[in-house]
Amino acid sequence: MTRKEFLQRLHRKSGRPFYEAGGWLALFFGLMAVSLLAWENGFWPVSVVCWLVQAHIGHANLLAFHEAAHYLLHRDRRLNELQGLVIGSLILTPLSAYRWVHNMHHTHLGTLRDSELWPFVDPAVPRWKRLLTAFAELFLGFFFTPLVFLRGVLVADRMPRSTARRLVGEYALCVALWAVILGAVASLGIWEYFLVGYFVPSLIAGNMQTLRQYTEHMGLLGHDVPSTTRTVIDPTLAGRVLSATMLHIDQHGPHHLYSKIPHHNLAEATPVVYEKELREPEGANVFRSYAAAIWDMVKSLGNPRVGGQWLGERKPVAVAVPQAAAEAA
Repeated sequence: MTRKEFLQRLHRKSGRPFYEAGGWLALFFGLMAVSLLAWENGFWPVSVVCWLVQAHIGHANLLAFHEAAHYLLHRDRRLNELQGLVIGSLILTPLSAYRWVHNMHHTHLGTLRDSELWPFVDPAVPRWKRLLTAFAELFLGFFFTPLVFLRGVLVADRMPRSTARRLVGEYALCVALWAVILGAVASLGIWEYFLVGYFVPSLIAGNMQTLRQYTEHMGLLGHDVPSTTRTVIDPTLAGRVLSATMLHIDQHGPHHLYSKIPHHNLAEATPVVYEKELREPEGANVFRSYAAAIWDMVKSLGNPRVGGQWLGERKPVAVAVPQAAAEAA
């Protein structure tokens, strides 16, 4: 089998991510019941443990949402969009908004047009504003990240009318859903249960989402995918389990180069896609553990930046097939 044929096989979609995401969602709410039961009976340490596990599962659901944005959650487009709409409404970020901004991220990685990584890609933004944004995203991601994507669609140019209409409808759906949820919580007087069972783990999950995104790109001042992304290839059992529960998004360079490969095939694709980079891992930002990748990112947070434009780099970024062009696939 040739390299091209091998990669074509790995692009095949299935229903596996859809059912995995459903399982993650069910497990999240199952743990919520355990957390509330423990809280009600005074076993708050059990609730704290549940929060941490729920947060990791909630993060996995956010990654499933990312799969939906790439049309990879299910081969049936209708099921893909349905689950994406549900998750997006719960996290205050409509699927179409995330898809539009994330497409700009893939197409213009680390450049001024990468609205998902704004303001860190813009040398005109002062350091204090970038530091304030990083703090807000890292500690209040549940609230702040939806604003990043809202800004991304508001500053968009040449957006098709059909996309704009869908965005309006999906934002209306978010507002309606949360009006119902908060109205029910208020009328039933169950704010404590809402905060303990849903809000706290969701807040942590949002912060984990930011930590993961920053680990993928923050502080990298390159001009192509290997020099603007961090990829983790951890051969240990713990590393492989962590990668699987993160839907292999830690293998981020290969994802950017082949964004239409379903997550469960990324581990198989990486040695082929990143063959050259694995021979020279330092220049390609390849790490042997996720902790090492995080630490490399943390060292850059004093002056958060992304992209070669900070160094006057003018070379084009190598990107995968643009999402908009792949929608018909």
